[in-house]
Amino acid sequence: MDVLPAFLGDGRVRLLFTVIDGSPFSTGADEFLADLGARVIPWEHAVTHRFDLAVAAGRSGPLHKIRAPLMVIPHGAGYNKFKQETGNRKQETGNRKQVYGFAPDQLLHEGRLVPRAVVLSHAEQFARLSRSCPEALPAAVVGGDPCFDRILASRHRRREFRGALGVDPGQKLVVLTSTWGRGSLLARAAELPARLLAELPVDEYRVVAAIHPNVWDWHGALEVRGWLAEAARAGLAVLPPREGWRAALVAADLAIGDHGSVGVYAAAIDRPVLLAAGDPAELDPAGSTARLLALAPTLRPAFPLRRQVDDAISGHTSGRYAELAAGTFALPGESLATLRRLLYGLLDLPEPATPARARALDPPTADGAPPTAVWVTTTVLSPAAEPAMGPAAEPAAASAAVAVHRRPAVADVPWYVDPPGTDRHLAVDIADTDPRLLESADVLLRGVATPGYPAAEWTADVLTDHPGCRLAADVTIPGRLALRPRGGPVLEFRHLPPTPAASVLASAAYAWIADGRPLAGLVDAGVEIRLGSRLLRIRGAAPSDDATPSNDAKAGTRTA
Repeated sequence: MDVLPAFLGDGRVRLLFTVIDGSPFSTGADEFLADLGARVIPWEHAVTHRFDLAVAAGRSGPLHKIRAPLMVIPHGAGYNKFKQETGNRKQETGNRKQVYGFAPDQLLHEGRLVPRAVVLSHAEQFARLSRSCPEALPAAVVGGDPCFDRILASRHRRREFRGALGVDPGQKLVVLTSTWGRGSLLARAAELPARLLAELPVDEYRVVAAIHPNVWDWHGALEVRGWLAEAARAGLAVLPPREGWRAALVAADLAIGDHGSVGVYAAAIDRPVLLAAGDPAELDPAGSTARLLALAPTLRPAFPLRRQVDDAISGHTSGRYAELAAGTFALPGESLATLRRLLYGLLDLPEPATPARARALDPPTADGAPPTAVWVTTTVLSPAAEPAMGPAAEPAAASAAVAVHRRPAVADVPWYVDPPGTDRHLAVDIADTDPRLLESADVLLRGVATPGYPAAEWTADVLTDHPGCRLAADVTIPGRLALRPRGGPVLEFRHLPPTPAASVLASAAYAWIADGRPLAGLVDAGVEIRLGSRLLRIRGAAPSDDATPSNDAKAGTRTA
């Protein structure tokens, strides 16, 4: 698909697609092409008609049957993995393993070279091709990598992509990526996604997962999402299998992966990389992925993960992988133009007059929602270290300051110990599906309103239904929070900053009353909440003059 723009706007060229019979991943390929609206012909049709050009990113199957000049291109960051047969059994010729894409049985048929052009991403691959299949050298040409060029063309959209993935200011974005096969992250460290989410504070980190399309196709979306269910409950966002991973790398602060190509692309754009898996035995030692495995730090699962994540980000030195990038991707920014010259030369047609340029990527989308149950560690600090600022930037003397640290409640972290002088409580959305969490919650929140069920009634009912809960909080109205402590009236905060201020404020209020302080004082004076590297300053005030009295107000609601 990254080569396809070479033909855009040219009515002289008709594009057809086919999928080789017998591929174990043909179902996913068929669905992908159908979603694109591509014109697909059966393989039997493709090999019985003459065409003017064929382009293939794969090497498996009888490509020699195609009756057209054939151009083969890499479908990863260069040529890295050893060729494997079905069942992941490595194929060897004599005592030498064959690199996928360079194997003689993929390039030759009965001693004849099949492709007219073998595209390399970098000149270093000439030497490796010559060792594996010297007969293919006359057809080899350096064409760069159009996939890498699209990533380069999108770097200016980093902030836009972060926003599209739900990364708040002050948060770090971690991209968790797994290739397919026995050496992949999901095969070697299946528990890592849930562990990572459990250990990273939800307000300081955002984690998205990019899983190889072969995994989705071979196992099915139901099974893959089942593997990730616990992590998804903790806030993991999952990228679609076909696109989004490249934009996520542009947006990322860290990539955690294995021996797949995604880590190489991340390193090539100067992102920190942390290796959680990867089998060197599957790789050509001279390839770019093997070089990444030698350069990047390794995640150690026996130790706490957050410190390793932070160390990988803070310890990254700009330019660390510059030599890797320069030795993997030739002609940066010029790949599509180079490939178009080659394509039209094979077609024996003059190129279109318009220049061929790499297009920027579209903003990514990902499935996932914030966790509905969190452990909240709080420290009450009073008075506030700095005066809070009101909406008109005048000082508002806040007497309350609370540090809040929230982690998903889906898994226990045995080595996590709350710092001295802190208090921990459990805050759960009433929509959570785990009855044990609801029964154990110290704070219960309602995030979705029920028509005709105002906050005053809901907070009273939920405290009755859950005798272990000490504070009920309604956050259904943007910018507003209604609180009811057990045995007390409803109190209300208004004009709050955007989410997650309301939910965080509910936990700060709980910490305040758990410290033996009257909640009304928090409403009157306002509060400063320290949330990781951010400060939320919420000013106390009397009800606004234009506020319409509600049933809550008639019931004695106090408002800030």
